[in-house]
Formats: sequence, structure tokens, C-alpha cells
Amino acid sequence: MKKIFSVIAILSMTLVAASCSSDADELANAQVGYLKLGVVTNGTTLTRASAPNGYDATQLYVEVKNAADEVVFSTDDIDNESQLANGQYLTLAPGQYTVVAHSYNWDGNGSGFNTPYYYGETTVTVKTKTVTTAKVTCTLANVKVTVNFSQDFQESFARATSTVESAVAGVSAQAFTMGSDKGSAYFPVGDLTAYLSVFNKAGQGYSHMKEITGVQARDHYIINYTVAASGNQGKVTVKVDPNTNTYTYTFEVPRKGGTSLAAYSANAWSSFAFIEGGVTAKKGDFDQSKLQLQYKAANSATWSSIAASDLTINGDDLSYKLTGLTPETDYTYRFAYITADEEVFSAESSFTTEPQTALYNGGFEDWYSVGSYYSPNADASTKFWDTSNPGSASFNFIVSSPDESFKHSGSKSAKLESKYAVIKLAAGSIYTGTFGKVSGTSATINWGVPFTGRPTALKCYISYAPGSVNRGTKPSIATAPETGENDHCGVRIALMTKSVTINNSSSAWYFPDWENDDFVVAYGYYEQSASDNGQWRELTIPLTYHSLTKQPTHILITAASSAYGDYFYGSDLSVLHVDDFELIYGDTPTVQ
Repeated sequence: MKKIFSVIAILSMTLVAASCSSDADELANAQVGYLKLGVVTNGTTLTRASAPNGYDATQLYVEVKNAADEVVFSTDDIDNESQLANGQYLTLAPGQYTVVAHSYNWDGNGSGFNTPYYYGETTVTVKTKTVTTAKVTCTLANVKVTVNFSQDFQESFARATSTVESAVAGVSAQAFTMGSDKGSAYFPVGDLTAYLSVFNKAGQGYSHMKEITGVQARDHYIINYTVAASGNQGKVTVKVDPNTNTYTYTFEVPRKGGTSLAAYSANAWSSFAFIEGGVTAKKGDFDQSKLQLQYKAANSATWSSIAASDLTINGDDLSYKLTGLTPETDYTYRFAYITADEEVFSAESSFTTEPQTALYNGGFEDWYSVGSYYSPNADASTKFWDTSNPGSASFNFIVSSPDESFKHSGSKSAKLESKYAVIKLAAGSIYTGTFGKVSGTSATINWGVPFTGRPTALKCYISYAPGSVNRGTKPSIATAPETGENDHCGVRIALMTKSVTINNSSSAWYFPDWENDDFVVAYGYYEQSASDNGQWRELTIPLTYHSLTKQPTHILITAASSAYGDYFYGSDLSVLHVDDFELIYGDTPTVQ
């Protein structure tokens, strides 16, 4: 059952002073209001029952904050707040207040036995000479896990441990040991995995893994281990009580030791998935050549098999990169061990492949007018591509524009021109993101737009006509051309876990370290100094992934007529045309 705590706040008006009053005449005549706090559980007073470790979830910290987010009152223990005893009030003035209450001395971000975390808040508007009542309902804000070993299970096995792990980084696993009742464990909200390790009285072992996904606050997961009637692989049943957010998993474990397998979680991309598993117990003369990976589309009745010779087997660890998958499709997989005497399957697991998200306006067909220049989007409400025009237009010239006279396909390409802007070079550029602001001859640019796909390359077409470098001072970058040499163009793609703001002013210079910055998931870059002589050049720029498991949240694509234009260096005669940007979703990602 859920245990619900309520904090009842009787509020009236904003802080004049944290004084107290119980005088009825003062309440009627003063131009102030009053705050009264009380704590109940389902309408009754809270009782005190400390956990074995001394932590008491029912000791509630309460604070009241005004509209400026200033704390005007707080207490570590509302039940023992002497300032509010005997019906006294806090004195407040009119305005909006937020009342927050939660378990004291615990933030709920870790795990532990008998450490529930309760939280609640509400916002009220207080009026002059008006008593306003606010009720804060504190509910369980973390996740409860209970593990039970049935009586026949305890009688049948010598020892057993169920270890529950959280997918939340930095959270400790909690072990439930048969014969030792430590109570229920609590975890922050996040997917869970339960690992069972059990040995029968003959010393034979059995292992099992179960992932619990879609975990929400206030969920209670009950894991029951019982003895299987027969066979050497147990089955799992699940019962759900939506009224109490209770999920009961019952695992049947074989008395007789034998071969057992586990299928771990998959890292699924759009057309392939990295799958891992393991041999968790072996019987007799184990022959690893009899192992298989079996998979199927979730709605299919037919399994496909991958033989042991194609799997990567490292001791008892199994892995395989499954290719040729359909994007946005549910798949089921399992490991199998099949001999003349034994047929064993791991528990089934599943994954969903990612979509192959296409680039918006990758052919640069859509442009709309913004005063003296054009923006490469369908209309002002679309914020995907932007150019350096908002900066150059302030100096009365345009560096990025649609070109109908020269295109690879469709009706237009993007024409990027480097020009001299009064005292500094301005490179023509196009990028995913938004222009920030101009400060003198410097500017800020917000690079990146929301995107969660994981392509393996960027394909595009360019045509470059470089001028000789004649503007600016060469930056301390080895690849930058010398003065008088051909200018360089550049095309960049990055997958990131945030957007980044570029500032090229001398006092606030910032440019990412694409190879080392933690927010960069994958990166690709192309630079060219040669002229294309009016012809189109096809490019495929591979993405080098820094991590094959980290999910991006933003994508950055940039193209510039002067690759070192951020340093105001290049040629004011360079022109770059770009067209038909396309994301490639191959099955072989490049890894750093």
C-alpha cells in the first residue's frame, strides 16, 4: 500500500516578518496574513517509526518560498516545530507562495534498505485579509523492491542471492540473501535488473537475469522465487495491480542444476544491434559449438538463428552484431544451447530499432525572406538551419543565399561567399542552429538542433572556388593555409548531448574540442583547398563515434566558404556551393 503524508498549510499574504500570533483580533485588523502548518497521514497524525539505520522517512522537512524563490520559513521537523505550536501562525504579506515538504536528510537519489523518500509541493496565491488553505500531499518519490524466497525454495537450495541493480548511474546495487531478511530496498526512478544466483545442495548452480523497464515513482516490485515443478529452465509470471502500482514477478527455479543462459540488454541502432549474453551455468561436458543466438521480429512466429561459429565468445560471455534490421521495428531475441540430450533457452529479451531520421531541407529547396536576405527554412516558425547573414546584414552585405543558376538537383543550392566586412573577413556559412547576436565585428552562434538519431555518415555535394588567402592573421592551427595560398572550405557534422554557443570575440572566445569534449557523441569533418572548376564533388563524411552507447540529443552540420572564418582568416573571393545533404545509416559505425 502507498503511504501518503499530507502537509496542510493555511496561508495568508507574503512575508512581513516571521513573527507568530494567535490573537483573533489581530488577525481581523492587521494588514497581514498568517501561515499555519500541520502534518497528517490520511487525516490522522503521523506516527514515528525509525528505520534500522536511523533514517526516519516520516520526519518531514518543510519550507515556504515566496515568488522571488526566497525561503521565508523552514523547519527540519514539522512535527516538532515549537514555533507553530498551539495554533500559532507565521505572519505573511500578499503574493504567491510555494510550500515544499519532503523526507529530511535524504534526497532519494541513492539506494538502500528501508529508505523510502517522500516528496510533495503546491503553490498558492495569498490575498490580503484572506485565509488561504494549501494542502501538500507527499507521496513516495522513489521505487520499492521486495524479494521473497518461498519456503520450498529455502528447503530445496543451499544458498541464493538476488542482486538488484539500477540503470541510474552511480546508484549502488542491493543484494537480497536467502535466510537474511533486511526488508525492502528503495531505488531512484530508473529501470532495474534482478540477477539471481542460486546453488542446490549438490553444489550445482543456476543463474537468471530479469530486466524491469518502464519504472515509475511509487512503483512496488515484488520478486518471488519458487521451485519449478520440472525441467531445467524456470518460467516467469507477472501480476499487476494498477490500483497500488504493485508488480509481482514469480520466478520458477529448477531444483536440478543444468546449463543456463542469459540474454542481456541490446544496444539497438536503426538497422543493426549489439547483442550480449552469457552462459551462466554448465552441465557435464559443455560444448560451446552448440550455442546459438535466435531472433525474430516481435510479430513473427519464426526464429532465425546465428551459429556459435559466428558469435564472439569470450569465456562465458557471448556477443554479436545483428545487422540487416528494419528501422522502427520491435525484435525479440534469446540464446539457445541445443544438443541431443539438452535443449535450453535463455529468457527472451527485446529491443526496438531506432528511426532513420532524414535531414529537414537537406536539398536547400526552401527559403523565406527576412528583410534584405533569405533564410534556409520554410518559414519563420521553423528553426533548423541558419546562416551568417544576420551578422553580415548589419554591414549591408549578404554572404549566404539560394542559387537557382547552379544546383546539383532540385531547383536551388546554397551559395556561401566570403566577403570583407569593413575591418574583418566574414565567411559565408550555413549550419543547424540559430544566430545569436552581433557585438561589433564578433558574433555568437547557437550550434545544434534537437536530434536523437545515430547515422554513420553525412553525404553531400559541394563545388568550391577558393580565392588566395588575403585577410586576417593565420591562427595557430597546423592545417590553416598560409597567406597567398588557396583558401580552405570546411564541412562538419557532430552529434552532441547539448547545443553549444560559439563566441568568436577576443575576450570571450569559445570553440569546441571536437575530439575530447564530453558532450560530443560523434564527429566528422572535411576540409578542401582545391578548386572544383565548376563541377560538383560528391562527399561522404564518416562519423567517428566516441561512444557506441551514449545517445545524442542534438545534431550540428556546418559548411563554410572559409574554414577558418571563425578566426576572421581566409580569402574574400572564396565561394562554396553546397547541395543535397543526406544522413547515411550504415551498419558499420566508425569508433574512436
